[in-house]
Amino acid sequence: MLCPTAEVYKLEDLDTKNETLGSWQLNATHNVDCLTGLRAMPDECIDMFVTSPPYWGQRGNGGLGQEPDPRDYVKNLVEILNEAMRCLKPSGLFWLNVGDAYNTPINWREEDYVHSSLGAEGKGLDKNNSAYTKVRGRRKAFIDKKVGFLQYGNLLALPYRIVTAMGDAGWLFRGEVVWVKSRPLPEGICRRPHRRHEGIYIFAKSERHAFRVKPPVGSVWELKQTPNKLPHCSTFPFDLPLQCIEASALEPDAVICDPFMGSGTTARAAQSLGFNFIGFELDAAMCNIANSESSGNGQASLKLG
Repeated sequence: MLCPTAEVYKLEDLDTKNETLGSWQLNATHNVDCLTGLRAMPDECIDMFVTSPPYWGQRGNGGLGQEPDPRDYVKNLVEILNEAMRCLKPSGLFWLNVGDAYNTPINWREEDYVHSSLGAEGKGLDKNNSAYTKVRGRRKAFIDKKVGFLQYGNLLALPYRIVTAMGDAGWLFRGEVVWVKSRPLPEGICRRPHRRHEGIYIFAKSERHAFRVKPPVGSVWELKQTPNKLPHCSTFPFDLPLQCIEASALEPDAVICDPFMGSGTTARAAQSLGFNFIGFELDAAMCNIANSESSGNGQASLKLG
């Protein structure tokens, strides 16, 4: 399915019979930058978003996350989130899983696997494991002596800066879920707490949004985590989008969108619960995997024309 321009489509362009949303095919992941993809969707056409964007300085293959200045990362991500909120229905929710970063460089090299303490016995994994071979960013610390928080070693509080920017844009911040990691990556010997959690931040455009109230949704989740057997190295657990979807009290035939689809975890979760999905993924190889992994969908990646 081709999208010839980045114009914004009207709501009546939603064609459920032909399973399209504007010029995008439903139940498929499209190989296109997510901002371009979102701009080509109708206003208020998505029932729910759930995603985990690339984290600052950890992406090594282009796109969001490669900004030298973490303030630019926040600005660029919030621009994408604002466009997504335009597409969100008043009854919908946006679930954002994003991690923080210390203002320090990333110097990991593939040969450093010999120092790893991963694995059941703490002796490391096979040297070809994706935990070691991941295409990583080469982030450097961004120091600005005129800006207090941009000093070396500071935890940058990026999720809170994103939340604040979203609030300043007029969106409702509806709460935070703490995801407790059962298998966190080791952080070495350091003078700070070792992180075993990440946040999932919830946004809405109306206080009257849908939400599951019985049983109530708790704010601390211990998600089921299974080994990632796909080439994508930054997947969130399948249980994460499942829990977000089930908490959102969606109507039948709802459309769930993941702007950073990766290898398709959100797509599989949506389909497993009987909902439609649509996704965007900049990496063509990951896009192909997402489409092949989605049940009943073995097509190749759908590129922007």
